[in-house]
Amino acid sequence: MTRVVRISLWIFVFLVPWENVVVVPGLGTAAKLWGLATGLSGLFGVLAKGKLGYNAFLQAGLLFVVWGWASVLWSIGPDLSLARMVTYTGLWLMTCLVYHYGRGAFVMHLLQAYVWGSWVAILGTIQGYMQGIEVVSQRFAAQGFNPSDLGFYLDLAIPIAAYVGFRAPTLAIKIPYLACIPAALMAILLTASRAAVVGGAVGLLFVLYSLQTARWKWRLATTVLLVAATVLLLNWVPQTNLARIATIVPEIRGGTLNERLTIWAAGFHAFGSHPLWGVGAGAFRLAVEPILGMGKAPHNVFLATAVEEGIVGLILWLLFVGMAFASVPRLPRHERWLWVVIFCVLTVAFLTGNPEWRKATWLMLAFASACSRPGMRKFDAVGEGSS
Repeated sequence: MTRVVRISLWIFVFLVPWENVVVVPGLGTAAKLWGLATGLSGLFGVLAKGKLGYNAFLQAGLLFVVWGWASVLWSIGPDLSLARMVTYTGLWLMTCLVYHYGRGAFVMHLLQAYVWGSWVAILGTIQGYMQGIEVVSQRFAAQGFNPSDLGFYLDLAIPIAAYVGFRAPTLAIKIPYLACIPAALMAILLTASRAAVVGGAVGLLFVLYSLQTARWKWRLATTVLLVAATVLLLNWVPQTNLARIATIVPEIRGGTLNERLTIWAAGFHAFGSHPLWGVGAGAFRLAVEPILGMGKAPHNVFLATAVEEGIVGLILWLLFVGMAFASVPRLPRHERWLWVVIFCVLTVAFLTGNPEWRKATWLMLAFASACSRPGMRKFDAVGEGSS
């Protein structure tokens, strides 16, 4: 049964980076449906075994979910809150399965699955560009994706691809992982998402770190590949995309951050009216609608959580995220820096977007927690032996 669940988990992680590409009408994305099947099979496996591994990370996540369910009682948008909490509950159950079954080298297999899934999203984005299918003006993404959301998924793929690529045992296995790095950068530039470009730059820090620890021939080959990819990208990506990306610094210095400052001001006003309990999970849009004249996404996880679930919910969210990375400092150096960089990528996304209810976010938290267990020393040994 364990083998079946692990195969199902691998497929689920593979589906996550391109989850919006395949949607079953009336039911949801393929990743959602497969995740449900995986959850049921995993739950059956846990019950059959009679023991579920848990730690402070899972307990913190459970407290956050329970508080969110409580917020449905006083929510200004009960239907929105109910839908959000169904999502949170499913995500928490998935983190439980990853933690329970993610032992030893299997976490490496799940990271590999994420990279392979990212390839599907990358190729879908390039296909959209080649066919001239714009999501918005001169911005491209795989079918069903918002450019910023896709950029976030690919930001995470960059350090993960470097980690599994440099640890692959043979050249044939290394190539698809390491090639994913420039390919992901290309797709990110095609999305023209400024937040994703910043996140991608942060993800590249782990690539540079990995080069320092790799053999000289891999340093040379990867450096040549990145330089060639940079030249290709600058000549192939539309100039309008590069021009939009070039406004990052001016927007930070004196712009509105694509109207985010206005939304945040409205969010702080709404938070002041319900500071302790919040307005209900998933109800941020309704809270700012009277102020802005229309509902707007918060574009900030911390503000969104504070407005929706109050100070209590924000503290529980911070505790949940903190516990996921609490044991990372005790990991071997290479793994430690992988999760430090992923934490920084997540932080960039948390400050500029709303990935708190995205599968990729909860997966990364679950991976970080699973990799930090004492038993993951074996995982590290497997990786080191294949360098």
